[in-house]
Amino acid sequence: MQSQVEGGATLFKFDYYGADAFLTQSSQLYLETCLPSMGSVYCIEKSFRAEKSLTRRHLSEFTHVEAELDFIEFSHLLDHVEFLICRVIELTMADPAIAGYVKTLNPEFTMPERPFMRMKYTDAIQWLIDHDIPNEEGNPHNFGDDIAEAAERRMTDIMNKPIFLTHFPAHIKAFYMKKDPEDNRVTESVDCLMPGVGEIVGGSMRIDDYDELLAACKREGLDPEAYCWYFDQRKYGSSPHGGYGIGLERLLAWLCKQHTVRDCCLYPRYMGRCKP
Repeated sequence: MQSQVEGGATLFKFDYYGADAFLTQSSQLYLETCLPSMGSVYCIEKSFRAEKSLTRRHLSEFTHVEAELDFIEFSHLLDHVEFLICRVIELTMADPAIAGYVKTLNPEFTMPERPFMRMKYTDAIQWLIDHDIPNEEGNPHNFGDDIAEAAERRMTDIMNKPIFLTHFPAHIKAFYMKKDPEDNRVTESVDCLMPGVGEIVGGSMRIDDYDELLAACKREGLDPEAYCWYFDQRKYGSSPHGGYGIGLERLLAWLCKQHTVRDCCLYPRYMGRCKP
């Protein structure tokens, strides 16, 4: 791609016939172009993040299950992700052979209960303060903090249930995420957190208004010309839509109770490792 999707800090840059290009962080922007003609769409592709992290849940190359849903509201997006995860697990565990593998790796596995817990970012910040879980600087959490992986996982493990963490501040999320009409500080965004792993799904409603998207792009210091094909969708007509991405290796790490996502793919590539 020649434009970023999830922030410039995690782009792998290379020369593309004399022009600058990047390994894709996500197929989302391309999927959105398919909505007007195809309706809701999905893909399963590789995504790449040049994130200098050596945590249990980070890979530089991972399998990304992504979808964009047309004519929906935020509540519909949450219901869809919940249904998808539970239905996939139901079908997986209905196969005796596959269920046997899962039970061997994770004898204590139980089906997630619906509905998943819904928790707003502001409530999570207060929960972390009440439970004396500090931010990365060792201070109490404040509104606007990007909740670090360790704090997020600790909260999830203590609650020990799937959590939809929603309504993150706009300034810590991608430019294309739609703001909550009832609170302009936050976005209609969601992370699905699972015990033992943390975030396995990230999603949001997308801005469908041309002027609003243009302002968001400029606010982040991005060149609108690089996204002209993306902006044209709003200029010539769009629809209320949202989408999500599932990290397949993280889903497997939760299902099979693996300590690291590196054990959930064939050739794990992460910071410092590229060879098979």
